[in-house]
Amino acid sequence: MKKKLIVACMVSAVLLLGGISTSLAGSGSFMNCWSESYFQDHPMSVQQLTEKYGQPAKIIDMKDGQQDYVYKKFESNSMLPSTRHFIIKDGKVIKSFLKD
Repeated sequence: MKKKLIVACMVSAVLLLGGISTSLAGSGSFMNCWSESYFQDHPMSVQQLTEKYGQPAKIIDMKDGQQDYVYKKFESNSMLPSTRHFIIKDGKVIKSFLKD
């Protein structure tokens, strides 16, 4: 009885986590939404960004006057995406994300 309960709990957990990861992977905006709300609550200027992380490897001009500050080799763990993008608007970071 106890073994069946443990197996049932494990199967439920795997299915639940699989469903969550699939829904998050399918929704590319999840992390951007989190990132946008984070930077609304914790504003960071371009000056603060470069003081903390140094000069970006590349700056890409985007539409609407936004810029993409690209930092290479941001994560030291080779299993994690290694490029961090900070999207800048009006001299402030509005969102950030990791990308391979």
